Amino acid sequence: MTAAPQRASRESVPPWLARLAAIGWRVLVVVALALVLGFVAVELSTVTAAVIVGSIAASMLEPMARRLRERGLSPGIASAVACAIGLGALFLIIAFLALALVPSVGEIVTAVREGVDDVRAQLSALGVPPFVSASFDQLVESIVSVDIASLVGSVASVATVLILGGFLTIFLLADSERGWASLMRGLDRRRARVLTVSVAVGRDRVGGFLRRTALLAVVDAVTVGLVLLVLGVPLAGPLVAATFILGFIPYVGGLVVALAVGLVVLASAGATAAVIALVAFVTVGLVAQRAIEGTSIGSRVDVHPVIVLAVIPAGAALFGVLGIVALLPLTVFLLVVGRSVVLALSMGSRAGGAPPPGVPIWLDRLAQWSWRGLIVIGVVGVVIAGIVRVPIVVIPAVLAAVLAATLAGPVARLRAAGWPSGRAALVVTAATTILIAAAFVASIVWTAGPLADIVRAAVDGADALNLPWLAEVVDDYGSELVIDLRGAVSGVAVVALNLVLALLLAYFFLRDGPAWWRRTLARLHGGRRERVGAAGVHAVEVLGGYVSGTAIISLFGAITSALIMVVLGLPLALPVGIFTFFGGFIPYLGSFLATAMATLIAIAVGTTSDVIVMLVFTVIFNIIQGNFVTPLVYGRTFSLHPAIILLAIPAGYEIAGILGMFVVIPFIAIVAATWRTLLSTIVADRDDVAESTEPLAQPAPSRA
Repeated sequence: MTAAPQRASRESVPPWLARLAAIGWRVLVVVALALVLGFVAVELSTVTAAVIVGSIAASMLEPMARRLRERGLSPGIASAVACAIGLGALFLIIAFLALALVPSVGEIVTAVREGVDDVRAQLSALGVPPFVSASFDQLVESIVSVDIASLVGSVASVATVLILGGFLTIFLLADSERGWASLMRGLDRRRARVLTVSVAVGRDRVGGFLRRTALLAVVDAVTVGLVLLVLGVPLAGPLVAATFILGFIPYVGGLVVALAVGLVVLASAGATAAVIALVAFVTVGLVAQRAIEGTSIGSRVDVHPVIVLAVIPAGAALFGVLGIVALLPLTVFLLVVGRSVVLALSMGSRAGGAPPPGVPIWLDRLAQWSWRGLIVIGVVGVVIAGIVRVPIVVIPAVLAAVLAATLAGPVARLRAAGWPSGRAALVVTAATTILIAAAFVASIVWTAGPLADIVRAAVDGADALNLPWLAEVVDDYGSELVIDLRGAVSGVAVVALNLVLALLLAYFFLRDGPAWWRRTLARLHGGRRERVGAAGVHAVEVLGGYVSGTAIISLFGAITSALIMVVLGLPLALPVGIFTFFGGFIPYLGSFLATAMATLIAIAVGTTSDVIVMLVFTVIFNIIQGNFVTPLVYGRTFSLHPAIILLAIPAGYEIAGILGMFVVIPFIAIVAATWRTLLSTIVADRDDVAESTEPLAQPAPSRA
């Protein structure tokens, strides 16, 4: 098409339509990226919820940690102390709420229904139209009939989120500034400064919002308790607990509290007492809000009711009760940071050409990031989907890669001693096969049956502590583990096939892998060859060091756990030791769960001294292993922040089950060790490559 027809085609489109389309496709790709990220967040709900809980807790505890640092404590100790105080207070609050509210939920519902009957009778006596009574019945029924279990989720899920969020809080308080500085390293100073200031303000705003909400919740709960005590209304304790919980849901929570308290008082003490209770509750709430607004804790933390009414149902639909409480502070943070993000995107020169008229520069840049991000996420999603869909191919390949990286050192030493490549690989692979077969058979014989006994004993230990929620957590996780392992054991043929394929692949990787790698590097030139070669060597070192180091750490945990149980005369020492060994391949969490199981067994069947010894051993063991043994064994080969490890493990489980928990950490370690090198190779310009490959471009003497 010539220039004249192109010009005529452009002129045939109305300017308003051209500008609307230019803005429209950019908005579409930004929204599409937001939806995809939201989908990923929902699919990885445990990780998302833990990050939200940890971030919120860190925002609330940051002033305390800052004051402790100002008094001379190190960032790590200050964070640990602040987190211990905060988590201790949270534990006491949860214990109070569980003891005061949970046993009386049925009585509260019954009292509310009695109050509804009284209101219905009063409305009928006043001659109110039937549709008014019907609307009132629907309103109350929708509140009373809410499925609390579906909103809260399983006890195991809540416990997992709280544990991960608690550990993440410590890391955020101690290392958030260093992590943020590392993240901002790739931006220019102006953009980094704008975003850093905005994030700090947003964090303070969220902390203030949460502290204000908590204070108002306490005021409401105390008010309800005093009014109910003065009026002599029963269920004062449970209603105080319910008021405190609902106080963290602005506007909607207060409405539900007023309705529930009014109906209970109406059923117990009559209409006059109900009116007095409602007036006192509303009056004190308004006075408290006015009083707080004049202080530093209440300044600039208000959120418009429209945003609250939109966020609360969205949070309930996505994450249950946790979403109701946590999504609103996240929205507060995004509202504060959003303007600075727009400002940062608008800074700098307009390289690559200015956007069309009417399109803001920030929207154009955000759209350019978005459509490219969508492509990358799509590729990653396709790869993950393919991996999950064909486990019979992926599992042996992953195991073979792990084995080859682990055994590369012994094979290299045999080659250095003069052995042929094939013979060295064959001998090392054969020896490994014998060890794996022996370990596989022994694990099946010693743990297939006792595993269910371990879970039952741990559940009995939790029951002995009179902690039904802990018993439910142990039973949920233990039953799932028993089902998974029994399913694997029952399919011995499939497991054996995977191991045989993995060992055969490992043999070929060890024998021919170096030659394959040299051919791959030969296709690259100059600087790219050097970068990719170094990245490959580093990846093999990281993977091999991780597996061998984890095996040593797991063996240390297994021996010590079994030995202490034998010394104390506790049953199931050998299967618990084997379980501890395999659990050690899940960093931090695996060893913690294994030692916790042993402690619960001691509580179930041991004496008081046995329980004390096991508790002390569990604490000391996890401290020594996490702070001394693990860093000593890994050294510089494997270095990932514990926060990344803690979040990656549940993410790996939600993506690929048990296999994902085992392979996600070495995968992330390889990515962390090589991504900068690979990215620099991808973005290397032609001049750099030409300069590096200049000697290679000269003709070889044999061809002259």
